Amino acid sequence: MIALLLIGVGIIPLLTSLVPALQAIATTILPSLFGETQSPALLARRILVTSLFAVPTYIAVIAVGQTMVWADRARRQEAQSARSELRALRAELSPHFLMNALGSIAQIAHASANRAEAALSALANVLRSGLAAEDELHMLADELGIVDEHLLLYRELNGRLDYRREVGDGLWQRQLPSRILIPLVENALTHGDPLPDGTRQLDISVTAVPNATRIQIINPSPLAPQISNGLGSGLDQVRQRLAILYQNRFRLTAAGDGGRFHVVLEVPHA
Repeated sequence: MIALLLIGVGIIPLLTSLVPALQAIATTILPSLFGETQSPALLARRILVTSLFAVPTYIAVIAVGQTMVWADRARRQEAQSARSELRALRAELSPHFLMNALGSIAQIAHASANRAEAALSALANVLRSGLAAEDELHMLADELGIVDEHLLLYRELNGRLDYRREVGDGLWQRQLPSRILIPLVENALTHGDPLPDGTRQLDISVTAVPNATRIQIINPSPLAPQISNGLGSGLDQVRQRLAILYQNRFRLTAAGDGGRFHVVLEVPHA
């Protein structure tokens, strides 16, 4: 910017003197056509006045242009930083999940090679969908498909699961952050209270609310409050991703109610 200003301050007087100089030459050669020749003092005064008006205008134009360039660069850097933070949050979830799954498969292998093979196949499907998910947003149908893959892996690793899902009409195409439900589902299965026969229970319902999509995840929970390590961290990671994507235009709540734990997520659909 300084270089442009210095160049402008030097060049503008030369440019502004060009027209008066040409006029002076024309009046000298053809006074009958262009009028009387101006005195050098009057000519210098015209050049000075024109330059005094032109230089500030030039500086203002340069300043506005540079401000727009800096603002665009700041927006690009902010977007890149947000994308990097989103990738970091997603990567933070994957190793923890992968290590737990591999540990469980190793234990299963001692009892049944067939079960271990089925669990490895389910894990491969989960990892394949995770590696293929490059976009930050995708359709609800895709997100619930990823949930289905995780639940299939859960059944292979942990046994019985009662899973019920209800999706309102016309909501399958709604946009959601990619893999945003996985930490919430994993929390429900890991920290929820099993039924007396050991079966885990999970309900997911999707409904439309004004200008948003509401997703509710419900699972049994102990009637007495218990300290559950890891539950808050999963919710915090989801909340951080949502804050980057939607600022304050989302809602995420988690609370127990009469032996049931409810997680409610609302994201704008536009």
